Amino acid sequence: MITEEEKQEIIGLAVEKALLMLPEVVGNMMKQHATMSKLNSKFYADYPEFQKHKDAVVSVIEKLDAENPFINYEDLLVKAVPEIRKRITLVKMMDVVNTPSPNRDYSNTNIIDIQSTNVHGAI
Repeated sequence: MITEEEKQEIIGLAVEKALLMLPEVVGNMMKQHATMSKLNSKFYADYPEFQKHKDAVVSVIEKLDAENPFINYEDLLVKAVPEIRKRITLVKMMDVVNTPSPNRDYSNTNIIDIQSTNVHGAI
């Protein structure tokens, strides 16, 4: 069994190592974010017709990323283009005209034989 002092020393060393690794981890994350941002900007510059359909783009890329978790992001973007075009075509064909809400005024409803219900309204 280890003593409390030895236990605290091990914890201290683990915390110190984690804190020393933190700048490297954050730096890598910032670098990856900058690279992804640059790739996304280039993607939308190459395919300006996708600008107005970012929701479709994101949906398709997330779907393909889930299906191909080990694919390079650049290859994923290239692979997504035909599927994005297909999705945009489908969305354009949809009728998304707003319809008015139905009338929910039931004050003129004619109820026949109210006596046949119990106090809770059950028949």
